[in-house]
Amino acid sequence: MTPVSRTEAHRVFADLYRKTRTPEHQQLIDEAILKSNDVFIRIDLIRKVDEDYEAKNKPKKEDGRDRGLPEREQPRREVVSRTNTPEPKPKRSSDLVTIESAKQKQNPAKKRVIEQRQGGGLLAGLFGGGAGSVNNSISKFGKDTGTIDLGLFGRNPTISNNVEKLFRGMKEDVLIPTIQALRVSEQQGWRIWTPLVYNIINNFNKFYNAFASLDALILDKISADIFLERSLKMQMFYVRFLQRSDANDIILSNLPDIVKMDEKLTPKLGKIMEGVNYALNLENNRPKLSEAITAFYIVAKKKMFTWPEIVADLRVPPIQEHKFQAAREIQKEVEITVAKISDDINTRTFKKEELQNLRSRYFTIDDKGKISFDFLNAVVDDFMAHHMPESAKSQTVKNSYKSQPHRLVYLLLRDLQTVYINIIEGYVRLGDKNQNQELLIIQPGLFRNEIDQLNSLVRTIDNFNKKFPSFQYSFQQYGMDFSTGNAANDQIAGPIVQALQEASEFFGSFAGKLNIIVENHLMAKVTESKGKVNDKIVSTKDKVIEEVKIAQRFIPHYDKTVVAKERINGMKVEDVFIQFTKYLYNYAVIFKDPATTSKLTAHRKIEQELIKLNKEYERLTYSSFHKEAGGNGGNSGSSENQGDSETMNSSETEGDT
Repeated sequence: MTPVSRTEAHRVFADLYRKTRTPEHQQLIDEAILKSNDVFIRIDLIRKVDEDYEAKNKPKKEDGRDRGLPEREQPRREVVSRTNTPEPKPKRSSDLVTIESAKQKQNPAKKRVIEQRQGGGLLAGLFGGGAGSVNNSISKFGKDTGTIDLGLFGRNPTISNNVEKLFRGMKEDVLIPTIQALRVSEQQGWRIWTPLVYNIINNFNKFYNAFASLDALILDKISADIFLERSLKMQMFYVRFLQRSDANDIILSNLPDIVKMDEKLTPKLGKIMEGVNYALNLENNRPKLSEAITAFYIVAKKKMFTWPEIVADLRVPPIQEHKFQAAREIQKEVEITVAKISDDINTRTFKKEELQNLRSRYFTIDDKGKISFDFLNAVVDDFMAHHMPESAKSQTVKNSYKSQPHRLVYLLLRDLQTVYINIIEGYVRLGDKNQNQELLIIQPGLFRNEIDQLNSLVRTIDNFNKKFPSFQYSFQQYGMDFSTGNAANDQIAGPIVQALQEASEFFGSFAGKLNIIVENHLMAKVTESKGKVNDKIVSTKDKVIEEVKIAQRFIPHYDKTVVAKERINGMKVEDVFIQFTKYLYNYAVIFKDPATTSKLTAHRKIEQELIKLNKEYERLTYSSFHKEAGGNGGNSGSSENQGDSETMNSSETEGDT
């Protein structure tokens, strides 16, 4: 009969496969069905083998027996020896015992050979052997575990139906969502789990899929040999699963997290966990899966096996704890992610160090996070001493300048014009009073925009102060107007607030540009101190700065002394640049430049980001991140300082950090 449906085909296949055959005949059948997985083709292959075998071994009538009958339907007889021994006729069991006993007495040596072959004699062979025989061990194992049916006299062990039920215990509405959830865990689990958790769950995923696929083999009633061959991966994944005593807890604790992240899978969480728990309890029910696998080995090899022997023979390596065991494409994703995190850590670490250097190099900050602007006293005193009439040099006038932003900003801008601008605008006299020369440090025109903006601000604020000489305006009021924008419609306060905001941004951007020159110089000095400087860097010691970009280079003539009429006279070029930059940064903070203020507080945010990035790096790599050694000069400042305010001597000028 030709089956018309796949369900009917499986039934026909099972009936054909279960037909009783000689061992040689059955081996031909087992080899033939390996050629295809399709049940219809397998049916044709079995029928073809049966036809060929029957044609080759046609039955012959002899002594009233049909030698073409299956082996178990033939009359039973014991073969004592094939050498020069006439074939005895069938006899009653009592007669057989008497005759055999006589033979054994006559020939003790032959008795030992028979016992070795038959495990203790004819009766032992018929009824399971003695206490230490293989058959008795198999019988005991089958009885204790419920995995093996022994058949008549225990001589034909087969896999029990209990084992078949073990492999066919999950319904489709449980199986499918569980496989889907485990597939998602394989694809996305590395994003949230450590390598150990991911590898345990991914190993369980592979085991679960391999175990579920064996349902079809059980349905086809294939031989134990073929089952063992087809289930090898399942066995190895299961051994690896059992090697971890914490596997169950890890799977149950972490798998739901992935399910809850997927909107389509979340409603199926109950079914998914039902499928997961079924697989997790395969070693807790009777029969255990390890016992079922052992039973297949026993039936296939016709000898006793134990589970520890099978485990030792499989030689399965343990689950990797520190590195993701995943498909190549997932490993590639992990590598790309680790590389990106490394870049982010390096970038933020460099930025944090840069900000710490900026804080420590240009600001005086106490342990409470307050900035000191005491240096302003010397600046104000110096400017007033050289550029103000005697009548304006009183302490009252000085305090007035320091406490009113529109007056202070004018003084500071004018001080920059007279003291520092020349060092970046043209030739600078360097050396000492008796022997000096005019040299270029900065290419003329490199800071033209900054100089033009400085001159413009001086004119604007000077005009305002001359137009409103009696205008009183405090730093406290400026802070309120700056944050609220209330002064925009005030005809007097509005223009000066706008000018002060422009000045604050000018101070901050100008300082940032000069800081690049300083940072480049300090990095070059560190490289030189390590003996790693090259000729290109060395050549910058007397080479004019023509562009502002991040690159190791020295400030030209940095160790020479400035000869000038202003207070920078006698200072080294390097120190003048650092002081110039320091004043600009502090002025930016005094007048509330948002960009500069954020630089003083940004380290706290970066530190939090670094904590998260380092944790993620450690999760993915099971190691701590180590930044490559390097230096960018300067001293690191405290990263714990928190911005507050510091009043000047007048108690009204504020600086936020």
